[in-house]
Amino acid sequence: MGLAAGGVFAVLKFVASLVIAGVLLTTAASSKRVTQALAGRLVGEEHGVALTELTIQTIRSVFKGVLGIAFVQAALAAIGLVVMDVPAAGLLAGAVLVVAIVQLPPILVLGPVAVWVFSVAAPLPATIFLAYSIIVSFSDTALKPLLLGRGVEVPMLVILLGAIGGAIVDGVIGLFVGAVVLAVGYQLLKAWLAMEQDEEAVTEAVESS
Repeated sequence: MGLAAGGVFAVLKFVASLVIAGVLLTTAASSKRVTQALAGRLVGEEHGVALTELTIQTIRSVFKGVLGIAFVQAALAAIGLVVMDVPAAGLLAGAVLVVAIVQLPPILVLGPVAVWVFSVAAPLPATIFLAYSIIVSFSDTALKPLLLGRGVEVPMLVILLGAIGGAIVDGVIGLFVGAVVLAVGYQLLKAWLAMEQDEEAVTEAVESS
């Protein structure tokens, strides 16, 4: 009951976030100006604009690099399941989508299915389906460098770790929140280290003079 209630609550939060995102999308330009102004008050105008742009780019990167790849893997898995006439192909493709979103290999779903296919199909098509399942499961290793972190001045590993940690803590919404928090924190850490280095350089120059 607790697991079911948690799942329903997560779905409701996701739907509510979509509604809020739709409302904000209609006023995207003004919302961006307000966010930049607020961030400018907190960290200075120049840094406020930069952090706002970083947040926007990070969200887009996570959408393409995590959710986008998960949907691609689920679609490819669905094609293979339908071709092999696997029962409940839609439910299995949905399971692949969930597994891929939380950054686990889809072979966790497709592997047992491939074993079942060997018991009901000829060896050749069953072997082809197994090879196809492995390719689908590990296709993200080729797609992530192309999509995740592209256009963002933050290492892909930082965004990926933020997305995984956020997903573990808060599900689908955590994918975005975790990535944004870690990316912004990374930029703030870089700025702080640069500031410390500048202060040390000034101190050394004064002492030498």
